Amino acid sequence: MVLGTAILITLFVFLVVGFPGPKSVDRLLPEQIAGYQLSKQITGSEAVDEFAQLHGKHLAVTSGAKGTYGEWNAVTLWVAATDTTERANTLLVDMELKISEGRSPFTFKDPIQDGDRTVYSLDGMGQSHFFFQSGKNLVWLSANPNIADQSLKQVLEYYP
Repeated sequence: MVLGTAILITLFVFLVVGFPGPKSVDRLLPEQIAGYQLSKQITGSEAVDEFAQLHGKHLAVTSGAKGTYGEWNAVTLWVAATDTTERANTLLVDMELKISEGRSPFTFKDPIQDGDRTVYSLDGMGQSHFFFQSGKNLVWLSANPNIADQSLKQVLEYYP
């Protein structure tokens, strides 16, 4: 009787509050990169607004997260979630083409192959930068050059 009541109460709570869904990008920032703890984060619509402000236009992004690691911003990680892998790929291609025009503070280096995906590598603004697609997510990593390789390795493992 007690077990039946507990099950009914639990079902009622889930019906009212909702069943837990899959992890959203908002909770997908690693706690640590290259030995630096996540020191600041923005998520959801606040992150999406920042993406739009950075790019000067609204992007086809459904959610997002930005994490800063270390006191002096040793690493910054942006993750933009889209509704489909095709849309994420379109954003990736658009970003690569826009940066290739040469009107940004970034200079392309040789791309890196990580299995079937291409990781674009850049220098600029005193940091090493990398961007790539992970399923429906577009990931941009910015890191101090001294820890860039280690940071990239960890981020690629985190976002397969």
